[in-house]
Amino acid sequence: MKTIIVDDELLAIKQFEMECEKLPWVNIAGKFQNAKQALEYAQKEKIEAAFLDIELPGMNGILLGKKLRELYPKLVVIFLTGYDNYTLDALYMKADYYLMKPYSSKDFQDVMENARLLIRRQKKRVFVRTLGRFDLIIDDQVVDLPNAKEKELFALCVDHKGGHVSMEEAVDKLWEDRIYDERVKNLYRKATMSLRKVFQEYGLEEVFVNKRGSCNINPELMDCDYFDVLEHKKQNLDYKNMLVGTYMPEYSWAEETNAQLLL
Repeated sequence: MKTIIVDDELLAIKQFEMECEKLPWVNIAGKFQNAKQALEYAQKEKIEAAFLDIELPGMNGILLGKKLRELYPKLVVIFLTGYDNYTLDALYMKADYYLMKPYSSKDFQDVMENARLLIRRQKKRVFVRTLGRFDLIIDDQVVDLPNAKEKELFALCVDHKGGHVSMEEAVDKLWEDRIYDERVKNLYRKATMSLRKVFQEYGLEEVFVNKRGSCNINPELMDCDYFDVLEHKKQNLDYKNMLVGTYMPEYSWAEETNAQLLL
C-alpha cells in the first residue's frame, strides 16, 4: 500500500514510521511537514493512501485531502488529529477514516487493515455483499440475476468460500421439497449454466466455475464483506463493528454461519 504522511510534528511522523515497520505491506512513499510539498509530490507520483494531520501550516489537512482526491478520486484518506472538533469537516470531505491522537498500536493496525481492504476492493470489479442482504455487485452496479434460485446458488457458493458445492448439496438446500430425480438435477444444471452466462457477459468467466456435478466461486477474483470479517478474525483484529447486519438473512441455511460470526 503506497502511502504518504503529512504532519508538521516530527514525533508524529516517527511514530507513524515505527507503527508501519510492523506492517510489511505498507510502503511509505513520502513524509512531509507541510501540505504544499505533499501536493507537489502527489502530482508526480501516484499514491494509494494519505495520512493527513488536519492542523497544518498554510493549507490545512481538510483542503489538502480535497485536492488529493481531485488527483486520485479513489484515494484512501485518513485524518490524524488531536482534536475532535473536526469530525464534521472530515465527514463532509468523505474521509475514509479518522484517527485520534494519541492512538494505540491496535487502533492504528485496525485502520491500516481496513484501508488495505478498501484499496483491494477498489481494484477488483466484483464485490459480494452478504451482511444485511445478499447482493452481487459488478463495476459498482448491483446485478439482477435471472431468478431467485440462481442468486441463492451463487450465495451458497460464496458461503463455501471457494470450496465445491455438490449438486446433491445444492438440491438439498435450494429445492428441499423436491425429490432428487432427473428433473431437479436439470433445474440445478440450468441454474449453473445461467450463472456462467451472466459472468461471461461481463468478461469474468473465471469467477464462477461449473464442473460436472459441482460448482464453486474463485474468491481471489472478488471482494466480499464476509471474507473481510473472517480475515479480521484470523488476525485477531476487531471485527464486531463490521457486522452491519445479519449474514445472508434471506436464506435459512445461512443461520449456522451467522451464529459463528457472532461468537
